[in-house]
Amino acid sequence: MTAGTAARESRWVLPGILLVTTVTGVVGSLGTPLVTGIARTERVSLVTAQWAITATLVTAAVVCPVVGRLGAGRRRRPALVGCLVLVVVGTALGALPLGFWPLLAGRILQGLAFAIVPLAFSIARSELPAEKVRGAVAAISVANVTAAGLGFPVTALVASLAGTKGAFGWACALSAAALVVALLVVPDSDEEAPRGVDWWGAVLLSVATAAVLFAVTQAQAWGPTSPWTVGLLVCGLLAYAACGWWLLHVERPLVDLRVAVRPGVLVANVCGLLAALGMFVLLSLSMILVQTTEEHGYGLGRSVAVAGLMLTPYAVTSVVGSRIALWLGRSVAPDLLLACGCLLFAAANLSLALGHDALWKVTLAVVIGGFGSGMTFNSMPWLMVRFVPPAETGSALSFNLVLRFLGMSTGSALALAVLAVSAGSGRQTSESGFVAGGLTGAALSLLAAVACLALGRTRRAAPERPGSPGTPERPETIETPTRSSAEERV
Repeated sequence: MTAGTAARESRWVLPGILLVTTVTGVVGSLGTPLVTGIARTERVSLVTAQWAITATLVTAAVVCPVVGRLGAGRRRRPALVGCLVLVVVGTALGALPLGFWPLLAGRILQGLAFAIVPLAFSIARSELPAEKVRGAVAAISVANVTAAGLGFPVTALVASLAGTKGAFGWACALSAAALVVALLVVPDSDEEAPRGVDWWGAVLLSVATAAVLFAVTQAQAWGPTSPWTVGLLVCGLLAYAACGWWLLHVERPLVDLRVAVRPGVLVANVCGLLAALGMFVLLSLSMILVQTTEEHGYGLGRSVAVAGLMLTPYAVTSVVGSRIALWLGRSVAPDLLLACGCLLFAAANLSLALGHDALWKVTLAVVIGGFGSGMTFNSMPWLMVRFVPPAETGSALSFNLVLRFLGMSTGSALALAVLAVSAGSGRQTSESGFVAGGLTGAALSLLAAVACLALGRTRRAAPERPGSPGTPERPETIETPTRSSAEERV
């Protein structure tokens, strides 16, 4: 292959993986907006239908670290294609009239869609010219956030026109198109793949994450003090302790914890957990507030479609916030940008706590949160890849994604718990519950900002130079893009 041919083919890599990453957002949108429709169509209870969300989330948290480790070097393309094939099968199971249990099996397979994003970051870092890596990382982050935000209203619209089966069918068609694009544009890699996979580490991390997520997501149904909730939570924490010990002592761990606590990586991991907590407190409170009617407590009493459309301005401002972060990133350290994003989450939660009696006030809070999301989740991957060896990119970003899943699940459960504690007898919500929830989200987001400032040392210590043990191979080539490369960014 000539240099000119290779250059022409590389031009399609970034647009291709941007399309592929939209699958993650679309699959995520097949949960919350469709629960009521699934319960009605499949003739099951709402509690049973809720497993269509829980199963996907647990699968995602379990498989992401494994796929991140498997998808290194020459195994990267097969891992991506394999995930997409299983997602296509999963969405097809949801679209076919086979009953609830095949649909639930499909939702389990769809959890593999969340492992696509770390693979996309790894592909961009490996296959694109060094001066375009930062722009590519930002573009992938934006595509993922945008797809997640726009997926909810689009899925709600398709479901209203074609039913829940039609929504799964639409997702299946998009996943199949992404599979074709991946086969066409993602190149094979000649990089050496790490030998073996730490399966014991995978089992321990999977058991720990699954136990904690089950306890958190089902606490509302089982009760926060029930034996099942407490038992699973304790087992999960013990499994995490055992997993940490194992990962520090095995020769080739599933997740290199020594890399995970490097200055730039540690701040991203801590912030990923805490920022996701604050973000999902905000989003959960906003969606519940918009849809709750007076007979169930305090709320604005709007339709599910309106609630889904509320995430459209969130997606748009996330894109704008990401572009602002990209521009500021030329002169501001990524950990400072993370802190600014967390402060915006705090402002959004505080805005919701102080003003929640009109749709425009809720929209304002969501818009502020969108700016925070764009700045936070744009800066996080770039901050990490500067400190992570290329072979560890997928694994490190997958571990960060697991922490975000834990934060998202816990934030959503925390919002419901605060509302339940504050609600009157026989009611689901109260005004004081939304005030308390907003203040709780603001406090968590402020804690995330403080953590960023306390743990972030990238302003004072640049990434280590090549030749140091375990450092990135070429940090100086990607740390400061030239002006010409900045103009080429997507």
